[in-house]
Amino acid sequence: MSNLSQIVMDMEEEKAKYDQTMKELLSDRQVLAWILKRFVPEYQDCELEDIEKKYIQAETIMVSKIGMEQDSETIQGIRNEDAVQGEATVFYDVLFHVWYPGMNGKQIGMYLNLEAQSDYYPGYPIEPRGIYYAARRLTAQLKKIDKDTNYGALQKVYSIWLCMGNVPVYEENTVSLYSLNKNDIIGTAKRNEEIYDLMSVIIMRYNDKTELKDKTLQMLQTLSSDRLSKEEKLEKLKNLGMRVDDRIEEGVGKMCNMGDYIEAKAIKKGIEQGIEQGISKGNEQTEIRFVRVQLEKKKRTPEETAELLDMPLGYIQKIADILQTCAGASDLQIAEKLVDMRV
Repeated sequence: MSNLSQIVMDMEEEKAKYDQTMKELLSDRQVLAWILKRFVPEYQDCELEDIEKKYIQAETIMVSKIGMEQDSETIQGIRNEDAVQGEATVFYDVLFHVWYPGMNGKQIGMYLNLEAQSDYYPGYPIEPRGIYYAARRLTAQLKKIDKDTNYGALQKVYSIWLCMGNVPVYEENTVSLYSLNKNDIIGTAKRNEEIYDLMSVIIMRYNDKTELKDKTLQMLQTLSSDRLSKEEKLEKLKNLGMRVDDRIEEGVGKMCNMGDYIEAKAIKKGIEQGIEQGISKGNEQTEIRFVRVQLEKKKRTPEETAELLDMPLGYIQKIADILQTCAGASDLQIAEKLVDMRV
């Protein structure tokens, strides 16, 4: 295995730890309460403190550890994965059970799944995946299907997607709710919405640099940002009205310590080794891929990218220029153009 390949593997391992810390932060009851209060219609008339301390069942909050050593856990009948024979296993970033006040003061149960998505275009639209996750959590509530199955006992499922990278400008600063609705074709059937409205998907979209006005989106953007220091994040969270307790402070600190350091150090080591050896096209493609992450997904300027990676601005600018003039160019095509520029 080459040194560069080892560096990439090390970076992926550390990236998994970084993502895990983000999921742990998102699973904080205060963070979840903010999300529910702002975006889940069932909680619009509830007090924030009641959502956090009364309706969210803390003992059911499960956080997956994909990329980390883990055992499948079960708490209060909830698993952090859904496995069905003949189908792929679904691992949920964050999964938990809640109660909400229904009609006549009746307490109604729901399951909520929260997913942190760093790439808005992973090769398919996010909406079908969100629907699939919600459907799997819905069917997982039934242990078996027979003539005595009580489908009326199914509890509603929300699959909430936090898309925070590679979002096109025209979709930035948007939140969409997808739900099951009844449309009467002949006459009017008076049916309680709670009977059929069993799945909803919420998708939030923004990038690290998106100018946001909504306080809850600002809070989430602050938590996920890799552009702010720990002190800046904590100060911004306080100004938004968040209660910055030890758990929040520890999680923010971990992310700030791991984020840019992990990515920049790994890239820099690989680049320095490649330069010393006379960069081959294969190594340069790996280098270009990392640089593109900063320019395209992180939305950084060439100057910011050069400073972060400790690389010559001229080199970064050449890659940025190629990306602008040759939309859709592959890493190999960019590497070949860079070689031509050196001749």
